[in-house]
Order: sequence, then structure tokens, then C-alpha cells
Amino acid sequence: MSLRPSELEQVVAEVGSRLAGAVVQKAWCPLPRLAYLEMRVPGRSFLLCLCAEGELARLSVAEERFPTPGEPAPFQRWLRQELVGLKLAGATWAEAERVVTLDFQSEDTRRRLVLELGAPGGLLLLTENGRVLMLSGEGLAQRRSLHPGAQWTSPEPLPADALLRAKAAASRLSPLPTDFAPYAEAAERVLGPKDKTSRAEAIRRRLALPYRARLKRSGRTLEKVRAEAARGPEAEKHRQLGELLTQNLYRLKRGATEVTLTAYTESGMEEVQVKLDPKRTPKEEADWHFHQYRRLLRGVEHARQREAELAREVGHAEAALKQLEALDEASLLAQAEVLHLAAGEEGPPEARPFKEYVGHGGHRIWVGKGGEDNDTLTFKVARPYHLWLHARGLPGSHVVVPLEKSAEVSQEVLLDAAHLALHHSGAKGEPRGEVSWVPVKFVKKVKGGAHGQVLYTREKTLVVRVEPERLERLLKTRGGEAPPGT
Repeated sequence: MSLRPSELEQVVAEVGSRLAGAVVQKAWCPLPRLAYLEMRVPGRSFLLCLCAEGELARLSVAEERFPTPGEPAPFQRWLRQELVGLKLAGATWAEAERVVTLDFQSEDTRRRLVLELGAPGGLLLLTENGRVLMLSGEGLAQRRSLHPGAQWTSPEPLPADALLRAKAAASRLSPLPTDFAPYAEAAERVLGPKDKTSRAEAIRRRLALPYRARLKRSGRTLEKVRAEAARGPEAEKHRQLGELLTQNLYRLKRGATEVTLTAYTESGMEEVQVKLDPKRTPKEEADWHFHQYRRLLRGVEHARQREAELAREVGHAEAALKQLEALDEASLLAQAEVLHLAAGEEGPPEARPFKEYVGHGGHRIWVGKGGEDNDTLTFKVARPYHLWLHARGLPGSHVVVPLEKSAEVSQEVLLDAAHLALHHSGAKGEPRGEVSWVPVKFVKKVKGGAHGQVLYTREKTLVVRVEPERLERLLKTRGGEAPPGT
């Protein structure tokens, strides 16, 4: 559960006294109900975490922050604009309303940062007189009837009995003598690990969604296709009847509805009763059975091919889900941009600004779809420490390899991404080419330039001899489906 009232009372009292006078240096809002302030006191910087998200809700001092998207959220821009350079003047805790208020000031400016911990929960940046400058939190504006420029009022207090029960819960905080902010750091030790695990599992679920949808869709289709592929005996029966009728055309009379014929089989003579269409001539009746035989045979052949394709798709999806289940927490959190895509860039793969491929070891590789999509991929989706690639001196797609911060790309993944960069450029089809690669932070958009036009520095160049087998393997993974064995 979130921090208890007794715990919040301890943390807020410590923040308001021990950390008073700290100067805001930086601010982030990676998720709608999560913000961080990097603050400085003489001789030390610390990271203040403000979270209003359900069971993770807390005020704490964290060692590290959750990754933020490439394009800052509006609330993050307001935090930086209004709070950077201001000093923390005080902190208060309204127990009944479950509200934490942090006051900031400079010589001529006063601002308030409010953390509402009740449902729906959220963050609000206020003027000195309580006017809302900006707010953040899914559903907060609608549920609280708030908007920029409105006068903020406290949420409804908890019922008396609920408040008594909440106050009765003892504090779980265990301050350490070596801590800089003992209660605030203890609060992060209580909920920080749970926060990481919760968000990692959310990323895992989000990554698994397209594969589970593919499994469900392909599974249903596979049942129908297998039924079609099993119609071979029915086709063979039509062939046998067509041959039997051809051998006995002289015995057939037009207008008859059935006839009994003698068939010579491996087990001996057999009397076969054949139904006839009275509108057909005997020749037309035999031809009709041969036509049904050929039609069903074509359907069976097509169904078998389709069955093999669907079985591969199901196998790919199952392999990808197995890989996702095997990913550890750190690997999942390194792909935090998936949570941000859900707010605007995700949805069906066709709606994303990039095509996704799976490289060596299951590593994802993103390829921009066009000029505007290249801009979106590089400057909104990609993180500064992700790897960026482009065919050297040629028009083509931007290619991004998502990496964990400070991680090195493996040679195999680099070669995979370079092959995709060449394939999606003017060098497509050429036996070799040059690819530039550089961290995303060194890529800048050309001011006034066309979509996708960029400048980059500190690049390295890779001379690539195209391996057809490697390229074929990569192209089969489009959509993020990892073939077995990758």
C-alpha cells in the first residue's frame, strides 16, 4: 500500500525542516502521477520523488529516477519553467484530505506544488494565491473539475471512521543513521522496489499485448484453415465418382435423381448409389464431380500453405512471449518508452511512426516509416542514450536501437541495425554500403529543414557487406515477431 498517514507525517516534517532552503535544479515528470525534483543543499544534491499513483503514492528521497520520454510532458515543462531556481520554503501534510503541499520561493516569486494522494490522485502547480498553473494526473481534471486558471480547493476529507483506521496503522519506516534524509529515504526503501517491479510488469504486459492478440487471432484462423486442409478425402471421393460416372455414361438417363453403379475396388466389387442432378446431362454430371475435385484440391493445397504460415506466426508469437517472460526487471525498465507510447504513439503497429524488427538476442530495432515519422522516432520516441543509425550520405530511414542507459550495443545487434539502415535507404539492393551510428543525443534537427533532415556529430562509420541470410532473417521479424532461435 501507499505511505501511511503516520509515515507521511514523519516524511513531510523532515522535508519541511531538514530540507528547507534546498534549491530546485532540475525537474522531471516521466508519468502523469510521478515527478522528480533534483534539489541542492550546500555540499549535496538529492532527488525528491513525488508519486500520487495508488498504492505507490509517496513523498521520498530516491537514488534514481524513472526514465522520461523524449518529448517532455507539459507538466514537466511547467515545473522547469516555474520551480527551477526557487528554494523550498516549507512542507505541510493535510491528513484528512491526504494532501502534501510544498512551498517554493525566490525574492519575487512564490509557487506551490501540491500532491493529492486520494483517488484519482495527481500533481498540481499553483500560484501563491492558489490558482492552478498546470496539473497532471489521468482523470484528475475531470473528477476534480479543475483546469489551468481555476482556484484550487482541497479534495473532500476522508470519513471520520476511515481516518481513524488509517491513523491507527503504525509506521513502517526504519531510518538509518547514515541517511541524509532518514525518513524520506526510508520511505523510498519501503515503496521504491515495489514501484520498479510494478512498472516492469506493466511494461512486460504492454510488450506482450500485440503477441497475445496475434496468438488469439492466428489461433482462431488456424482452426478454420486446418478444417479446410482436411478436405482431401472429400476431394478424392468426387474424383472417384467422376471416374465411375464417366465409365457408365451409357447407363445414365437424363432427369434421373440417382443411380446405382458397380465400382471395382481393391476389396472387390461394390455397389455405389450416386445422387444425380436431374438438370444436368450425364456428361455434365461427371464433369461437375471432376470440377469439385479440382476446386477442393486447390483449396486443400492453399489451406496447407496457409496452415504452415499461421503455425509459424503462432510459433513466433509464443517464442516472443517466452522471451518477454524471461526478461529481468532491469531489461524491462530499460524499455520504459513503451509506457509513453501507450499515451500517443502505440496502438496498432501500423499507427506507430516506426516499423519494429527483432535483432540478435531478441533486441528490438526501430525503423522510421518516412520523413515526419523519422522526426517523431528520433526526437520524441527515442531516448538520448539510444543508438541512432543512418545510411551514410544517402536518403533513408532513421534507425534506432533502444538501449539501457550506459549499456554497450553488441556487435551482432549493430550489424543487424546497419543492415536495416541500408535496406531502408537509397542503398537498397547494393552488396555493400556505409552506415553512420551515434547516440541519439548527438543528432539535431536542421532548423528550417525538411522532415527527417538532421545533423549529427561524433559519429562512427561501419562499412557493411550485406549478408542476404541476415537481412532475410530480420525482414521476417517485422512487427516485432521474433523467429524461434533469435
